Amino acid sequence: MWYQFILENLHFAINLLASLIFFAVAWLYLDAWLGRKTFKEFLRWLGFLLLSLSFLISAVSVETSIIKYSTFSTSLITMLLIATKIPGYILIIYSLILDPLQPKPDLTKKLGMILAIPETFKFSIIIVLSFFYPILAALVGLLYLRRATVGLENHLKPVAWGFFILSISEFLSLFSVLVKTSNVDLYNLVAPFGLIWIAACLLTLVAILVMRGWIFSYLLKRLQSQLFMIFTATIVVIFVLITISFTFLLLKNLQDEALSRLQTDVKVLNFAVDSKKAESLSDAQVLAQNSDVISLVEAKTRPKLNDLTQSFLLTKKQSFLVITSETGQVLARGEDRERIGDSLSDDPLIKRALLGQSAASIITKDGVLAPQIYVASATPITQNGAVIGAVMIGTVMDNAFVDGVKNATGLEASLYSDNIISATTLLSSDAKTRAIGIKEEDKNVRNDVLIKGRSYVGGLSILNVSYFVADLPIKDVDNSIVGMFSVGREQSSLLLAAGHSIELTFLVSVILLILSIIPAFLISKNITKQLK
Repeated sequence: MWYQFILENLHFAINLLASLIFFAVAWLYLDAWLGRKTFKEFLRWLGFLLLSLSFLISAVSVETSIIKYSTFSTSLITMLLIATKIPGYILIIYSLILDPLQPKPDLTKKLGMILAIPETFKFSIIIVLSFFYPILAALVGLLYLRRATVGLENHLKPVAWGFFILSISEFLSLFSVLVKTSNVDLYNLVAPFGLIWIAACLLTLVAILVMRGWIFSYLLKRLQSQLFMIFTATIVVIFVLITISFTFLLLKNLQDEALSRLQTDVKVLNFAVDSKKAESLSDAQVLAQNSDVISLVEAKTRPKLNDLTQSFLLTKKQSFLVITSETGQVLARGEDRERIGDSLSDDPLIKRALLGQSAASIITKDGVLAPQIYVASATPITQNGAVIGAVMIGTVMDNAFVDGVKNATGLEASLYSDNIISATTLLSSDAKTRAIGIKEEDKNVRNDVLIKGRSYVGGLSILNVSYFVADLPIKDVDNSIVGMFSVGREQSSLLLAAGHSIELTFLVSVILLILSIIPAFLISKNITKQLK
């Protein structure tokens, strides 16, 4: 979550800085146009101004992977970028073509470009137009390089190299059209915040840093321009810092609130288990007080006792039901009527029941993929005040139980036997099978929950996905830790919830930044007049 948050704010800051640099270039050419009133200078000023606006639009745009409800649709943002970026590049290119080179004897050159789009590419018009971005940026760089070399204007080389680097960044951005691919490796490469996305952002930063020195070396030669750009740059820095700080605090508050809710939700899960214990104990007591059961146990009539326990087990929809004698020997099993005669005298619940105490507990049994967790209860069977046997009944805590928790809370829920997942709503990498049998190896969780018996609340990586989780220890009737309850939610879901607020914050920051340019200009102009 924080990884995506940092990159999104970095994207905002870089595009805002790029907008400032291109606005500075536009200001430079505006100053030239006001002095000479030439058409080419006007076109170049307007072109760089449109590029500046395009980067402002890019700064406002928040990646769809972290936003649920966007103020602007993706297609609207793309259309606004096309309406500013392509005309901006074209105006700069046309103005550079109109501007004659420094004359050299017997040397004339013309520059042209042929662009063909194969008919086999059946893209939408918006996607097709976006393919012009790197071509036009490279063409601007080529024209500036031509002026710097053939035209003997060597000072323009940083501008040329800046546009060449920017064209590479624009080219890498085109890979976003592959984001709907079913290839996982390719998706991870081209997805938002992936390697190519990061490379495009960094190349944009490099491009504007390359051009920065040339731009400000000219702008700072005049006092009014110097004051204006200092005020504007300061305002940009302040807005970037305020925006990042606000979005950070927003996300931090959401994280703290989510962790607090998780603590409550995991306790609700514990309460649900306690309710099952009470239900199980009630069923055991009902059976233990049944007169037919008492007489059959006393007479040790196993066939009829097996029929009765089997019928009761099906009626109550429990997982297992055992009736023992006063020595702990199994007289009947509802789930397996043939498996009788063994002794459960060492079982903690049976021990308590034979001593005349009713008890409920969490127990674990071996399963096929992982140990299974049961809620079990045992109660004595008495006659005339004497204990003649015991009833133990239990139900498995399976995937249906955790599914109910997820339906009620919207959270992922898991039950662990020791540190092994016994039941869970989490899916494996194939998105079909449950992540049963996965071990939790985090040292903090094992130490706090499974060793010290305390709750754990915090971040955790499960199946290579970052979650916020709350874990509580599961204890048996002897107060020994046998596993843990866990509820959690993906960290990225918080960023999704905050995405709309972050987008609005970016938008308001950009609007206020644009409005602040006017007072910055008026103040710098007033100071200049006073100094004169």
